[in-house]
Amino acid sequence: MEQFKKIDWENLKHEYGLDGQRLLPWGEEKHPFPFGGAYCVLRADTISLEHVNEPSDEKEMFIVTSGKAKVYLDETIREVETGDIVYIPKGVSHFLENPYKEDCHFYALWWNAEIISGYINSNSN
Repeated sequence: MEQFKKIDWENLKHEYGLDGQRLLPWGEEKHPFPFGGAYCVLRADTISLEHVNEPSDEKEMFIVTSGKAKVYLDETIREVETGDIVYIPKGVSHFLENPYKEDCHFYALWWNAEIISGYINSNSN
């Protein structure tokens, strides 16, 4: 399995209202980790897509690596900045707003029973 992966800055994909690169699954293995992941950039003066994760049991975590943004979790609004971590429980509507002058970079991780079971089953041999 690969040990290192680089962000392809020239080919970030625009989805959910932000630019990013899905980094997990990793390589050829379908379930090398018990979570999915993506590096995300919320550009200055933009808002990501409001949504509830699918499948319905999916949970998510954001780890802010630079910049700051406002995170909306249902009715809760919090400002986050470099080093902050956000946990999004299953079924919670969420989005981010970046009203600031610099981009906000964060790593998103998500997991659910199917991803975890796939990991356990593929690594139990």
